[in-house]
Amino acid sequence: MHRLVEFFRRIYVVLIFLLLEGIALWQYATSSPYTEAKIFARTTAIGGAISGMVSDVEHFFSLPEENRRLTRRVAELEAVRVQEEEIIASMMLDSLALKAYSEQDANFRFSAARVSSSTSNRKRNYIILDRGAGDCMKVNMGVMTPERYMVGYVTSCSEHYSVVEPIINDKFSTGGRLIDSVANNFYCSITWDAKSRYHALASDISVNVDIAEGMTIEVSSERMPRGVVVGTIESYDINSAQTAYSARVKLAADMSAVDNVIVVESVHYDEIGTLIKDDEK
Repeated sequence: MHRLVEFFRRIYVVLIFLLLEGIALWQYATSSPYTEAKIFARTTAIGGAISGMVSDVEHFFSLPEENRRLTRRVAELEAVRVQEEEIIASMMLDSLALKAYSEQDANFRFSAARVSSSTSNRKRNYIILDRGAGDCMKVNMGVMTPERYMVGYVTSCSEHYSVVEPIINDKFSTGGRLIDSVANNFYCSITWDAKSRYHALASDISVNVDIAEGMTIEVSSERMPRGVVVGTIESYDINSAQTAYSARVKLAADMSAVDNVIVVESVHYDEIGTLIKDDEK
């Protein structure tokens, strides 16, 4: 107690000064409406600034939770966006398939698919489609672009996916037909020599063909309708026996950029296959 009294004895002058200053300020603040308004405005501004600082501090410490909430919302919106894009893409593919069907006869059925993945830098390239056996996909179905450029044939199916053997696969082979004003009844064989993903080989072309660069070659197969283009002849030569031409064919489809495709089912393919087997017996 003695120390407390001694402490006040040392600072009593300061305390009296502060007390008198407080009384003076209070007297000044209440002396007129003007001073009351000025002081009220100033104290309100100071209080608002302090409140803003406190709010900023609280917001800073709440940022992690806010970021987590925003991240969850972004993920939800992204899922909705992807779902809507898939619906739109499916509608577009269906319209492409419907257009293809309307331009062909009833010997073929057409459906749409999208490329899930593919390769173009190997000897045995492949294409994976996002449709499988559950979507009525079958082995030996033909695959073409919406522009009716040849892509390849389906070689295997799972429940939800299919594998396509494209033209740029060294195991690929199909028949071809030369198309111009006079040569549309001459046939050839289409294969790939694994040298360029932009070219295929056409062989066994009759020497009776008035062959020329720029001549179009279409697919000739019971698995595909007429009018599906393989490509155009870029160069050609004749074999040493002078019995047949072979040609380098510039592919119509860019096999490294195939995305949406039309899958072709030959309605009578099984029947044709059975006839061929019976004939080979």
